[in-house]
Amino acid sequence: MKEISYRNYHRDKAYLENEALFKNIFGKRFNIIRRYKKSPGIVLDIGASTGVMLDLFKESGWKTWGVEPSGSARHAKRKGHKIVNTFFENAKLPRSHFDLVIMNHTLEHLDDPLAILVKVKSLLKDGGIIFVDVPNAGGLGARILGSRWPYLTPDEHKQQFTKESLAKVFKDAGFKILHFESRSRIFEFANPILEYWQSLTAFRRRFFANIITLPYAICVTALNMGDSMSMVGRK
Repeated sequence: MKEISYRNYHRDKAYLENEALFKNIFGKRFNIIRRYKKSPGIVLDIGASTGVMLDLFKESGWKTWGVEPSGSARHAKRKGHKIVNTFFENAKLPRSHFDLVIMNHTLEHLDDPLAILVKVKSLLKDGGIIFVDVPNAGGLGARILGSRWPYLTPDEHKQQFTKESLAKVFKDAGFKILHFESRSRIFEFANPILEYWQSLTAFRRRFFANIITLPYAICVTALNMGDSMSMVGRK
């Protein structure tokens, strides 16, 4: 199996060309986090990419930090975010400094999830919040499709999590779990109507994919068995 190079990550271009799309997706995560951290503080985004997630926090008055090993780091820096351009395992960061740490589709790429979350805990202030979003290997889509499930991507994803296995690593690292939810497709967006409109006006194929998969998305989201899942914990 060929090792992925995150220094020259193949998705960097997609992030740059589709920031409006990703802002709508990350807005969903932002809204979940705001339920548990209403006042602005200091946020660290591990796997910050071009800084789109951090943009949402900066616009709301947060001090924004990120860790990003790829070339996307320079774009995030230009936006005024404090970025450490290395892998999180190697990053030298202040202990007990952050009010919030985000890992949005990052944890599944790393070798030792427990060691990563233990390090995250050391960086958080007492009462600080961790937000993790990963593919849901226990979801209905994964169970039905098996080896054909598109989120397997074994060349990139070193871990696959179910609700139970993610909860275990949270608890083993010493976090109290505050929230869990799982979604798919159009329910990944903060504003689904905006996604429908933007994909329609741009004549994107994803508009028709969103229409076709709507019954599936409604079903698995209602059952909390979607293709991605979010977990929030407190130190």
